[in-house]
Amino acid sequence: MKKILTLVILLSSFATGMRAQETTPFPYPEIPDSLSTLQQRTDYLIMNFWKGADMKKVLNDTTALNRAFADYTSFMPYASPDSVKKSINQLLAPYKNDAKTTLKLVKMAEKEMYGPNPSIIANEPYMIFTKAIFTNKKINQKEKEKYLSHVKMINSSQVGSSIQPIRYTTRYNAVHEVHEQPGEYKVLYFHKSDDEDLAMNHLRLKADAAVGALTKAGRMKIIDILIGEPTEEWKNSVSDFPYEWEAGATTSAGDYIDLRIAPEIYLLDQNNKIIARDLSIESILNIAKTLYQNQLQ
Repeated sequence: MKKILTLVILLSSFATGMRAQETTPFPYPEIPDSLSTLQQRTDYLIMNFWKGADMKKVLNDTTALNRAFADYTSFMPYASPDSVKKSINQLLAPYKNDAKTTLKLVKMAEKEMYGPNPSIIANEPYMIFTKAIFTNKKINQKEKEKYLSHVKMINSSQVGSSIQPIRYTTRYNAVHEVHEQPGEYKVLYFHKSDDEDLAMNHLRLKADAAVGALTKAGRMKIIDILIGEPTEEWKNSVSDFPYEWEAGATTSAGDYIDLRIAPEIYLLDQNNKIIARDLSIESILNIAKTLYQNQLQ
């Protein structure tokens, strides 16, 4: 909401001719009145965002850089992918041989677009930034490996991709792995302990006749995973789960699959490829109903 408000305020300010430097770290571009649509205006803003900046001064002023970069990324969801790509490349190009500045800009992108609490989820723009890390010979291997792990996580979390191995600890303190679990379809339900809807969602899954029939037949595997430590309270909360379900806890799953927004539900096939993601409990119940009805025909 804060980012959307910033966007509206800035675009309104530019429309009325207000000088951007009155409210921003440096003069943001004034958008021509001839550009009327949101995408046209944000495209122009993205493409010209840094032109009014004294980059040497901004890069050495942490407060100004944080504010400017937060505003810059807030416009990305409303601009065309091509404009965003060109803008990022323009921003990075002068520093292709400057490892320190490249790292500073990529870390800004990491903060705003990757996590652990990103302002926006913008995978493609973020990976354009990380590319600058991989192509800079002066950046050490440790830094490159860190950002390579981010790219692997993003790529393996897309529909059609095979997930990376994910281990979790059961309430019996055994370590299991998602890849090892059988099932024509696997439902990965990741959540945090403070999820207000968790108890009701578990109840709906346990009470659903189609889910019950499919899990008993081995066609669907419910793998319920707490993002956090396996506490005694959690162990007690999963003690009445159906025998066919898996329940586990892990603090590291977010390194291998996209959990920046939680709860998160993925649907996998038997080969651990992602069929769908960002699902709701309602979606899972509808999928189970369809599978069960097809089974009866």
